[in-house]
Amino acid sequence: MVDVPMIFTVENGIYKGQITHDLNKYNCLGNVIWSSIKRNGEKIAHLDVRTEETVTYAELQDKVVRCALWLQKQGVKSNDIISVCTGNHCNSIVPCLSAIYTNVIFNPWDENMNLKTALHVLRMIMPKVIFCSEKSIDVILSAIKEQNCSPTIVIFGKHVDAISFSDILSNCSNVEIANFHYVDHVDITKTACILHSSGTSGMPKGVELSNRVLLYICQNKSIDSTNEIFLWFSSLYWVTGIFLNLITIEQGRKVIICPEFNEEMTCQLIEKYQVEFLFLSTSLLNRFLKASCIKKYPLSSLKVIIYGGAIMNKKVQEKLKYILPHIQILQGYGMTETGGPITLPQSQHKNGSNGVVAKNTQIKIVDPENGKIFESNQPGEIWVKSATIMTGYYKNPEATKSTIDEEGWLHTGDIGYIDEDGELFIIDRIKELIKYRGQQISPGEIEGVLISHPAVLEAAIIGVPHALDNEHPLAYVSKKPGIEVTEQELIDFVAENMEDRCKLRAGVIFLDSFPYTGSGKISKKRFKRND
Repeated sequence: MVDVPMIFTVENGIYKGQITHDLNKYNCLGNVIWSSIKRNGEKIAHLDVRTEETVTYAELQDKVVRCALWLQKQGVKSNDIISVCTGNHCNSIVPCLSAIYTNVIFNPWDENMNLKTALHVLRMIMPKVIFCSEKSIDVILSAIKEQNCSPTIVIFGKHVDAISFSDILSNCSNVEIANFHYVDHVDITKTACILHSSGTSGMPKGVELSNRVLLYICQNKSIDSTNEIFLWFSSLYWVTGIFLNLITIEQGRKVIICPEFNEEMTCQLIEKYQVEFLFLSTSLLNRFLKASCIKKYPLSSLKVIIYGGAIMNKKVQEKLKYILPHIQILQGYGMTETGGPITLPQSQHKNGSNGVVAKNTQIKIVDPENGKIFESNQPGEIWVKSATIMTGYYKNPEATKSTIDEEGWLHTGDIGYIDEDGELFIIDRIKELIKYRGQQISPGEIEGVLISHPAVLEAAIIGVPHALDNEHPLAYVSKKPGIEVTEQELIDFVAENMEDRCKLRAGVIFLDSFPYTGSGKISKKRFKRND
């Protein structure tokens, strides 16, 4: 990744990224994907590490067209929705691209969701077709039975109650394939994709992203084309999974596909396939750093690690740069609701910084009570306007109205500040702030201190109700293998390194592993206590 100077201006406390006109070349999302895949022909698009199977762009195009033809034969039309519930493999992106070619809305689900969540998203979306994995099909079939609906089920694999994905690819002739053309002249304001909010504290909402948003994503140049080989673990359920799939297809890059993260395996994959670009969620990057295996591998091919999804402690970022001095380690900031990054980092940016405002984006820091704009270095709620902002929450106008105001500002719910150089720093989520005797405590700041302890692998802080003090911080901690630490040692560690209000007055609970959302974040709603 080569730094591209980030240009922005400041007007009345509003930070404005450079305005560009990225949509001049194309006015149709299908055209972008079609042209990119055709242009890259025999180049390798995907390599599955489990099977060593490779898929060229020409082979990808053939599968996408065959799947699109099958959708049309099933009577799936414009404005219909297909859902995709699977992990990462060579075919997972195919139905999404087929939906783009046929002007159908695609909707990724979390492969690991439980029945309650499956029922929630099924009732919300009511898709015509659900593409699913062998891992997720039983939950999906149970949800369908309880809801008493009848979408067509396609499975990546085999199941007696589903159509095999491999079978639908053989359901058309060579003449049909040769005569196929993507649906042209699509209204770029029309919804192309419905993603789901991460659901860290409640049931996920449907986030509508338009053709315009996906067009901007396809042509995003923040990830430089010199990076030939990509590796990430974000499924299509996470906006980053969509973002990275679209830009690598548009740029004709090679993607190493691995469904699950493992620290040593990731090092081995980087070495074996000479990976240059790695994306990890913040929690996975913390685990990567804590694993001693990264010191055993040179990782000489790796040029860039970009991470996001939660706050990273500045000291942890410093340690990463010390251990991996030849790699750019950059933290981005964005939300599902913003359709991707709204700030972009560069190598010279400060530790802990999320970078400066991206092009076609505006940011201001405000008092969430009255909307007053704060000056630099004053923390407040981050409000955003962007070319890639969501249309709204699907079938939920009340939630949309409470998130996007009448002037088009999206209220992120994140607390942060912009420093004198225009760099954004995130402090925490408003809803996760803990109140102690009238003072606010940032769980993220305590988590950052705990993670800096050599025995701590991961940490999550929640507030426990208290009769006199409002709330007390409670820590959930997983330990690094082979290193012991006691509850009292961690309580003392936080007390020695933070203000009195941040003390772990509710104690520490040790876990063998953490529950995660489908987007790779620690699922704090699993920890909520009322005692």
